[in-house]
Amino acid sequence: MPASIDLTFHKKPSMFVTAFRALLGRRSKFDAQKYLPIITVSRDGIVPDKEQLARFNKVCQIKNSDRLPLIYLLTYIYPLVQIMLARKEAPLSLFVVLNSQMQIVQHRHIGLDEKLDVYCELAHHRIVEKGLEIEIKSFVKIAAEKVWENTLTFYYRGKFGSPDSVYTPLQFESIPDAPEVARWFLPGNIGYSFAGISGDGNPIHYLRPYARLLGFKRDFAQPLLVLAGSLERLLQDSSEKSFCLDIAFKGPLYYENNVILKSALASGIKRFDIYEEGNPRPCICGTFKTCI
Repeated sequence: MPASIDLTFHKKPSMFVTAFRALLGRRSKFDAQKYLPIITVSRDGIVPDKEQLARFNKVCQIKNSDRLPLIYLLTYIYPLVQIMLARKEAPLSLFVVLNSQMQIVQHRHIGLDEKLDVYCELAHHRIVEKGLEIEIKSFVKIAAEKVWENTLTFYYRGKFGSPDSVYTPLQFESIPDAPEVARWFLPGNIGYSFAGISGDGNPIHYLRPYARLLGFKRDFAQPLLVLAGSLERLLQDSSEKSFCLDIAFKGPLYYENNVILKSALASGIKRFDIYEEGNPRPCICGTFKTCI
C-alpha cells in the first residue's frame, strides 16, 4: 500500500495555485485495481471572517445570524478538498470530476467566534456503473469536540472495470406531488464572487465559453450556492441543533432562472427537491432529519 500523504495549511489555499498545480499534475488514465494513497489535509485555528460570512450570506440570499450556516463550513472544507483532487495521486484530472453526493452531520450550532480545526481524508474509491467514485471524509472540531462531519462523493466518468457488488448508492423516495415551499431568482453575475468565497475555482461556474466548450448551455451555479439558499428557506422555523443532511446532485442549475424548492414528509423524514423553472427533473435531491 502506498505511503500516506499528510498536508497541513495555516491559511486558506489559493484556488488559482491549486488550479495551476492541477494542470501540471493532470492524468488521463487510472488503474482502479491499485490502492490510492491515503491523503490527509488539515487546517487548525480557523476564526470565522465575519466580512466573508456576510458576503456568503448576501450571495446565497440568506439572513445574517448569530451562528454559522450549515453549508458555510464547506467553504473551509472545499479548498482543502481541491488540493487533494489536484494532486497527481488523485485518480484523474481535477477538471473532469463532479461532486455527486454529500452527507452532513451537525452535532450542535456553531457560534461566530468559535475557533475551528478542520481535517479531511481521502482514502477510498469504488467502481460504479459508468465510472469511478471517491469519498473524502471531513470533520470540524472545537476544542477537541467534534461538532460537524461531512462526506463528499466525487464521480469520474469512464470505464474502470466491473462495479463493486457490495455498494448501495444513495436512494431517495420520490415526492412528485410535493408542494412548492419557495421560489427565487438566481442572478447571472455571482459565480465568480462565490468561487472566491467557496474555494471552488472551477470556471464552469463563472465562465460561459468554458462551460459551453464542455457541452453545457452556459455557466451554472456551484451547487452549494443554491443549497445554502434552499436550506435557509426550508429550515427557517426549525429549532433543531443536531441534524443529518443527505444530498444528491443530479444536474446543473443555470443562472438567470428561477429556483423552485419543493418539500414533503416521506417515511417520517423531510424530503426536498430543488428545481430550475422549466425543468421537470430536480437538480438537487435531499433529506433532512434530526439526529439522536
